[in-house]
Amino acid sequence: GVKIGDNSWIGAGTTILDGAKIGRDSIIAAGSVVTEDVPEYTIYGGTPAKLIRNRK
Repeated sequence: GVKIGDNSWIGAGTTILDGAKIGRDSIIAAGSVVTEDVPEYTIYGGTPAKLIRNRK
């Protein structure tokens, strides 16, 4: 299944594929397709979702 960390934001229309983990305090841009794990404190977006920048 999908695991989503505390304080993470998932934009509208985002698809998260089975097995992906979203790290705490991460942001996923609207309409993204998450195909891999997203580390903590990052911003991801796109299709497929890629790192946009770190939050720290």
